[in-house]
Order: sequence, then structure tokens, then C-alpha cells
Amino acid sequence: MGGRRFAFPASRRIWPRDKQSGPAPAHLVGIWFGSVGPKANKLTGRTADGWAAPIPHYLPYEKWQGAQDTMSASAVDAGRSPADITRMAQLVGTITDTPGPVRLRGEDPIRTDAAGWALVDLAVATGFDTFVSWPESPGDTQLCRWIGDVVPCTRALCA
Repeated sequence: MGGRRFAFPASRRIWPRDKQSGPAPAHLVGIWFGSVGPKANKLTGRTADGWAAPIPHYLPYEKWQGAQDTMSASAVDAGRSPADITRMAQLVGTITDTPGPVRLRGEDPIRTDAAGWALVDLAVATGFDTFVSWPESPGDTQLCRWIGDVVPCTRALCA
């Protein structure tokens, strides 16, 4: 962990926000971590612009809240607002035609209809503000369902 603690400030220095080759980005390009353990989560809270919750195979769903609590406490300790850390949930599963139980435990994939996939609990209760779908099957069907059904449903319920 020691070297990583110094790598982040070095990344900021070699990637200055006010100088770049080529056109300037349209928005701030942040540095995100996909941290798992307590030390890395504390570092994320102190320094990172965002956290990509690892897929449940690497960090089970039920451990996501504890990781966020650690990051938030470290952010406050460092004089930052926890809200300054964008939080991305990476969700594995299949959007089906019929409802099914949604249990965010272990590394079980989510298998339910678009309404069941509506991510209100994750957005409201746990502070995630960005979501990525990891479909279990190839092809564009799942992407179309995510974009056309899950996203609008989640936005409507969170409004």
C-alpha cells in the first residue's frame, strides 16, 4: 500500500489539470480507484475522485456499504466531503422478461425484469450515483434492455 499512497499525488503532478497536449477535455478527468481492502478504501476516501465498486466476484455486494462507510469517514478526516467521491456500482446479471427475487448477496448475479433492476435502493440508500451493467450473455439484447428499460425506470423512480 505504501507506494500507492505516493503514486496518486505523483499522478496529479504529471497529469496537470491546466496543461495538456491536444484539446482540453470538456470536463474534469478524475482519477478513480477500484479499491477492495480497508487501507485502499481509506486512501480512496482521502484522495480519489471516484470509486468503482469491484464486481461482486472480488467484493461481494454485502461488503459494498462497509467499504463506502470507510471511504466516507476517511474523506471527512481529510477535510473532504464524501459527496465529492463518485460511486459506481458494477452489476452482473441478466434482465429477464419476468420478475425474480433480487438478493444482493455474495456474487450471485441479478436475474429479474427491468422493474426489478430499477436501482433505487442502491442509488438512494447506499449513495451509488453511477451504474454499469455486466451482462451474463453476449449480444446487444441486454444493452438495449438496460438503456431502454432499466435506466428510464430508475431515473423516474429517483426523480
